Amino acid sequence: MSTTNVSTPIQNRPYRSHRVPACTRCRSRKIRCHIDIPGEPCLSCRERRLKCQYIDATTPTDENGEPKLPKRRRPTSNGDGHSEASSLPRSTPVLHKPSTNPSASIMLAPHVAEDVDIIGRHIKQHKPAGGEIDDPYQTLSHDARNPIVYLTVPRYRTGLRPEIGAGKEQLEILEQILGPFKQAVIDLFFNHAHHHFPVLDDETCSTLRNGPTDNMPKNVVCVVYAIGSPHWTRSDTLKMHAKPDAHYVWNKAISAVLEDFLSPSMATIAAAVLDQVGRPSVSIVGNMTLCGRTVSLAQTFGLHRDPSKWDITHDEKMVRIRLWWGVLITDHWASIAYGAPPHIAKGFYDVPKPTLESLLSAKATMAQKYASTCFLHLCALTELLGDILPLVYHIGPNPEELSAAVQRLKTVLNDLESQLPEWLPLPDRTGSSNLWFCFLSMRLLLSRVALRAAVLVGDAALESVRLAELSASSSAVLELILYLGESQFRDFWFPYATHLLVHAVTVSLRCTVEAKDKDERNTSISRLQRFISHIQYAYDHYDWDIALYCLERCAGSVARIAALAAQDSQPQPDAELSDPSVSGDISNTSAAFEDSSFLISDILDPNTFDLSWEALWDTPSAMTNFAL
Repeated sequence: MSTTNVSTPIQNRPYRSHRVPACTRCRSRKIRCHIDIPGEPCLSCRERRLKCQYIDATTPTDENGEPKLPKRRRPTSNGDGHSEASSLPRSTPVLHKPSTNPSASIMLAPHVAEDVDIIGRHIKQHKPAGGEIDDPYQTLSHDARNPIVYLTVPRYRTGLRPEIGAGKEQLEILEQILGPFKQAVIDLFFNHAHHHFPVLDDETCSTLRNGPTDNMPKNVVCVVYAIGSPHWTRSDTLKMHAKPDAHYVWNKAISAVLEDFLSPSMATIAAAVLDQVGRPSVSIVGNMTLCGRTVSLAQTFGLHRDPSKWDITHDEKMVRIRLWWGVLITDHWASIAYGAPPHIAKGFYDVPKPTLESLLSAKATMAQKYASTCFLHLCALTELLGDILPLVYHIGPNPEELSAAVQRLKTVLNDLESQLPEWLPLPDRTGSSNLWFCFLSMRLLLSRVALRAAVLVGDAALESVRLAELSASSSAVLELILYLGESQFRDFWFPYATHLLVHAVTVSLRCTVEAKDKDERNTSISRLQRFISHIQYAYDHYDWDIALYCLERCAGSVARIAALAAQDSQPQPDAELSDPSVSGDISNTSAAFEDSSFLISDILDPNTFDLSWEALWDTPSAMTNFAL
């Protein structure tokens, strides 16, 4: 290896100079080698606190500009007629750059990428021998029908470059609070959250586990602390010490995430996705806006495209696939939880689902395999949810087409359910309770859309059938929760489950007040009362924060309807012995359930609904007061 170090300092280097060559790192990254201070390293190397290196063109270098070590063995055949060397890219671009890098790569639109690809190939064919082309574009796939081209742009907004690093102050505060228990909190994240939602790549996970974390993105570390902290009492070491305030920890973490959006990178997306699936979830508006920003950034970086055949490293391919499915899952489930249309539409992405082998190491435990398996089934369920959401938010749909689409999607849901492992219907495996709850919630959602279609058609008989199906679907969700015990409540849960619980209870209340049979009505009310008591117990004794929002919004409504039903079942006294005013109240209450003008909004306190749900369903005027 012949390495030549420049003995005399290089003065200001002219732009695109062949007489004064660029340093090795700038050449490997295809960026301008800007020497703005005579006698000092170039701007890019100085930002990394490195010295410029100048290596002979005949010396091979790696993607970081370091000389490669000589090969110890010759390439061997891989069995398909190609050697290992021929199967590797000759010069692999690096898109997944650290957040400290001054530049980022953004994907060009398909029609622009095609033009740029054709121009680039023409220039390369006619470039002078030995000439250097300063090209801001990186073509990762030369498929003439679908080229993938990236453009290198500045990462920072002019004048807003964070000198100390995004999230540094927040991380310092959190680490001061956690003190010697930082690693214990990180272990809680891996034991109770990561394998259920594995968006962090293996390299990041290894650094978090083994340290040091000094060079890791500060916002990611902050969010990991915030997700691990709610499990404080589940650690034998931590439960002996005071638990930090969860809201304060989360406020510092989200502050670090938002600050990192000023100079976004892949780490920004990872931290934002993890923030949205962390518990407890208390900021609906904040989560909705963060979801939109995350989706936009992910599409800007091209995460919505299949990287399987791109000219990038295998590790970056896996990172991009994991991140995209994290973005897609949070977008679709946030849509149905918060009541806003999704940002991602079917047909605008082609990323394959991750595989179990890509998510787990060879030493994975059985619990980790169960958790990651549930994640893969959640990916499949999310794709189905992507087909359901247009039916939910479409304004003025065709009733016949809507009904046909619902029946088709019910068949798809049944097929997905048949593919579940045998252990799934028994909620005693980690992750299975949350997944099963999501499946039943999808069945409830499809039944709700089917009822909407029947109402729009105006078929009273069909509407009655669909209402019975809806009642059965909501009851199935409640019965599942009533079946769960301590181990299931302490397991992994989506924060969106709290909103899906509200949906299930509200639908059950609606079906209760519309039931004609008193025995059926009383059975439903009894189930609702047991449900409220059950989740209250889970909240008080097992710290199941998923129940809190449902208790705040629905407990009072269930109590009011139960009181009406109790008054309805009491025998009325004789007219001559009763107080006219009391008699009138009881009579009106008894007839309330049978009255077609009875409105569920008279029972549900509208002030408890912080978001308007009325835009979700385009129902006839006779039912405008039904929020669901």
